[in-house]
Amino acid sequence: MSVQLNFEVYGVGKPVIILHGLFGSARNWRSMAKSLANSYTVFTIDLRNHGESAHANSMYYIEMMEDLKQFVQDQGIDKFSLLGHSLGGKVAMTFALTYQEMLDKVIILDIAPVRYQNNFRQLIDAMLALDLSRIKSRHEANDFLKPEIEEPDMRLFLLQNLYRDSNGFQWRINLSAISLSLADIGAFPTFMKSTQYLDPVLFLDGDKSDYILPEYHKDIYAFFPTAKISTINNANHWLHADQPERVLEEIVQFLDA
Repeated sequence: MSVQLNFEVYGVGKPVIILHGLFGSARNWRSMAKSLANSYTVFTIDLRNHGESAHANSMYYIEMMEDLKQFVQDQGIDKFSLLGHSLGGKVAMTFALTYQEMLDKVIILDIAPVRYQNNFRQLIDAMLALDLSRIKSRHEANDFLKPEIEEPDMRLFLLQNLYRDSNGFQWRINLSAISLSLADIGAFPTFMKSTQYLDPVLFLDGDKSDYILPEYHKDIYAFFPTAKISTINNANHWLHADQPERVLEEIVQFLDA
């Protein structure tokens, strides 16, 4: 069953929908959306179990694809371009291979249609171990996570999901559902061998990332035979944060072509 998705919208023009990665939210894409808003109507969406969107017990890509389809229908959008990063990129690829007729162009950021052996269990376990009833500030939460999550930028990224209400600090993301779904998140749906997306699609990868390795190119071309794969220099998995101007340039050039 589809869940209701929270979203933000910017600009006027042809619709573009942006899907964030795991542990992210629509707010991570505000800057990019505003940069595109002069030429496009940009929707940034919280995927299920993320941000302000509804929670659910599972996170199969087919389910998240149907969430997106329902959102598009609710907004009265006939045809649109779709951009997805990481987890959102796999949702976007699943949608493209299922509902090609609904799409104009597709942009995938630093993810391939393959199974990954992710290391997210440590992150989730660290967040679940955080005793929210004893935390009085984000600074305390950050200190608690340090021993298990050494990278400062990763801690700050994860702590964007921490908020305070009248009952104290809470996680916005549905950690239990994400934890139970890690194997499915690492995988990619099974399609018939003849299933292909034949319209324009751009894959952007970071040169310092290992999410789109050369050996994955054959998997990309198997599903997306007309794909263009472009590398962003001096960028890791979060290439849109590492090199925002370069990524924006690639996106605009592709959408405007």
